[in-house]
Amino acid sequence: MSVNKRGNSYEVRWRVGNKQYSKCGFPTKRSAQAFEAEQLQRIKSHTFTAPREAKITMNHLAQEWFVTKDVSDRTMHGYREVWKNLIAPTWAGVKLENVKPDGVAKWVTTLNREYSAARVRKAFTVFKQILDLAVMGERLMSNPADRAKQIVGKGLLPRIVKVDKATRLTNDQVLDLAEAAGQYRVMLLVMAYTGVRFGEASALQAGDVDLVTSRLHVRRAYSDVGGKLQVVTPKSGKPRTIPIPAYLHAPLMEVLYSCESSDSLLFTAQKGGPLHYPRWRTFFDKAADAAGLQGLKPHDLRRTYATLTIQAGVGPKALQTAMGHSDIRLTMDTYAGVFELDKDDHAARLSAAAEKASEDKCSQNVRTSTENKQKPWSRLGDLNPGPTHYECVALPLS
Repeated sequence: MSVNKRGNSYEVRWRVGNKQYSKCGFPTKRSAQAFEAEQLQRIKSHTFTAPREAKITMNHLAQEWFVTKDVSDRTMHGYREVWKNLIAPTWAGVKLENVKPDGVAKWVTTLNREYSAARVRKAFTVFKQILDLAVMGERLMSNPADRAKQIVGKGLLPRIVKVDKATRLTNDQVLDLAEAAGQYRVMLLVMAYTGVRFGEASALQAGDVDLVTSRLHVRRAYSDVGGKLQVVTPKSGKPRTIPIPAYLHAPLMEVLYSCESSDSLLFTAQKGGPLHYPRWRTFFDKAADAAGLQGLKPHDLRRTYATLTIQAGVGPKALQTAMGHSDIRLTMDTYAGVFELDKDDHAARLSAAAEKASEDKCSQNVRTSTENKQKPWSRLGDLNPGPTHYECVALPLS
């Protein structure tokens, strides 16, 4: 930093990162040096804001941030919804230079009184990422959201308490639910015995079913973006193939028989066309209540598939592929409890196999011993009971 005389006034110059700043018009050298000290202190405390760039509002910065995000339409819709309803009412008109850690902390405290922990944390994440853009552009030296978290500590954001309310059905319960679902009977069976998500199941076409090789090809999914359906890739980002249990062949044949072409949707709304989740969920809830499964969620059918698959002895890697998880750790973490319970069954099956092998071995030894006792004996171990050339033979005298 430096203080230089410019005509009848003084100018202060300083550099932050790769950018150089200056301010002139100080009537005395002392006033220029005071400003210089102030800027130096702000740089050291990471509270410096670029004089011009920091004049923009948070709304302006947010619109820049939206442009940088390379995400699906549904994810972008979620970002904009959070900005509009949770962030913008407080911050839209605030200049970047006026965003301070204490203000961030007060805002989060206000949200905690009105929204769930998950929603508050999502709003904070979006807000923080918007401010990260300002740090990257050297408009801010540090992120006020990060500093608020450092000052307040872990108590700033509410904790999400995970309660495992997931329901995993038995085979009998799956059949009861399917029978109560009426026209969506086959769809629920497919979801329970292949693990496809609702968006994937609703986008299945006749050409995706191969009963010759017993394979279901998950190539696309429907995504609801603001009430409008869009065809997207499956959640994993790529197609996958799932084995079809033989039990589903007959039900699927019924559906395929009614399809006009390979592009026909397997499951449609009552009046034709793609299924919309809100209306379909009404039918699902009624079927669950009729089957005595109140509170059941569609995603529970996916968990049911994973559980039944594990109980059938399928390994984690095969399950990961069928579920469409990008990382096997996700599969193991999500269904760790089921794998843990199945360890006893694995041990029991291993013990039974070992005991059977031991019994077979004992039976074989007994049979071998019995057979040896029944065989004729000779001194040289020859199986031929007749004399050998080493033995003496009494010949009749002539």
